[in-house]
Amino acid sequence: MQYALLGDLHSHYKRTKSVLEHIKEVAPQAKIIGLGDLFECTIGKKKAQVIRNVQIEDAAIIEKKFLSLLTFPSIIGNQEERIALVTGDARFLQYEEVRNIEHATLMHGHQFEWDEDFNPTFPTIHTPLLFFGHSHSAAIYVNGQRQTVPYNTPLVVDDKCYQINVGAVVENKEWCLYDSEAMTVTFMQA
Repeated sequence: MQYALLGDLHSHYKRTKSVLEHIKEVAPQAKIIGLGDLFECTIGKKKAQVIRNVQIEDAAIIEKKFLSLLTFPSIIGNQEERIALVTGDARFLQYEEVRNIEHATLMHGHQFEWDEDFNPTFPTIHTPLLFFGHSHSAAIYVNGQRQTVPYNTPLVVDDKCYQINVGAVVENKEWCLYDSEAMTVTFMQA
């Protein structure tokens, strides 16, 4: 089965639409799954620790045309968690924190520990592959070491362990095509 994995949309309509059109063109049969941060919270981390009961329009960028694009399942990101925290709106908590698909675990990445250079420490998982986002930097990690990302070139991931950051829709219109039968990962950019 093919999966189109995308994350860090941050309420950006034009770039999200562009990525979804690219997916339809390149892999129309792929199941689309979001890796969190679909929405943009307009309240910063520090302020979010103390502020509550904010109106949704004052806490997040939510546009009807953007909502119309969200026809696929997603996991939760830190933006959804923060929006729910400051507004009390539980619909942003509807997403799972972790999702498993064939040979892979999906997480947003805000659950990881990140050092001062924004390098992740990966959690223990029970699948060979981990797909994530959060840092907005497309990457594949082999033995914990970040590797250069080739675009439009299927990488065979077979039975080895890899951690794969699918990149960000909001900044670079990036997404990742995962083929669970061929066991390949292809970094894409719309």
